[in-house]
Amino acid sequence: MNVFGVISSIAGPLLSKTEPLLIDLGSAFTRVYLGETQLYNEPTCLAVHTSSQSVIAFGERALKLLGKTPNSVEVCFPVLQGEIAHTQYLEYYLTALLNKVLPQMQLKRHILGLSAKVAIPSSLSPAKKTLLGQVMKSVGFTKVEYIESGFVVAKHIAAKDSKLKDICVLDIGAQKAEISIFSVGELAFNQSYSWGGIYLTEELQRIVRSKHHCVVGWHIAEDAKKEIGSVITNKEKVAIRGKDLVTQAGKTVIVDTTDIKAEFSKLLGELLDNIQQFISLLPSEVAVSVLDKGIYITGGTSQLKGIDQAIIEKFKCDVLVSTNPEKDVIIGLQNL
Repeated sequence: MNVFGVISSIAGPLLSKTEPLLIDLGSAFTRVYLGETQLYNEPTCLAVHTSSQSVIAFGERALKLLGKTPNSVEVCFPVLQGEIAHTQYLEYYLTALLNKVLPQMQLKRHILGLSAKVAIPSSLSPAKKTLLGQVMKSVGFTKVEYIESGFVVAKHIAAKDSKLKDICVLDIGAQKAEISIFSVGELAFNQSYSWGGIYLTEELQRIVRSKHHCVVGWHIAEDAKKEIGSVITNKEKVAIRGKDLVTQAGKTVIVDTTDIKAEFSKLLGELLDNIQQFISLLPSEVAVSVLDKGIYITGGTSQLKGIDQAIIEKFKCDVLVSTNPEKDVIIGLQNL
């Protein structure tokens, strides 16, 4: 038997694939594409047995275990606020991910390595970028191009403007909001804030506990936030099932937007005050040009009802809300 011939016939088609993976490694979700094909779109979440360090679950399955595991199992998020929170767990997560979505490319991964374009926050420090590079190398990537996520979104929304003149992108994710301004094709100014959808979910839990004396789980609160979360008044309502704070018995309460609007608006107002401070420190010509062009908002929390009106009222400028915030970064990577 010609062993080398057999290996070549199996590995040849795989090793010939030179197209890089496109990776959006976010705090809440990780998205992996090969060209136009989606390979993975699940939470950046991992469940690990603490003593054996074996992976119990990852992605959606791991997130569903949150709050339901014994002490021997830890459910963790290896990326927090856009940065590596746990190096070893991120390595476990990426290894499990690659084994799932590219099982047929394990040979190439171990022999020649993979290539990728990875979107990273503009605020990522050189040290954190180096750490990420080490993790990527450890799981089989030999060629990685790191590109600022704000830049790829800006390129996507200004496809006809290669100079990216004074374009402002506000990316509001699960744990972090980042504002980036691009001029002459490069990042000119940026600032990030610890603010995102997860804080609204936790606030909804607090509101239900305080007003209705009911304790609700994170998953239930997250679903309710997506359904009725708003900073404007409307008549939407949702039934939430939880546990009575006093009797510990099961309890169902009705929550509507009037319950949460004021607190959500207060939290959003804090973020907008910080952004106003950021804009006030820009050169006047840049600030005027940016506000004249308007602000593009993306990220999962950009879908909060009324957020565009709040920004318009605050800054007296146009606001363009992404119609597909989950894919803005990936589309930007595809077009580079």
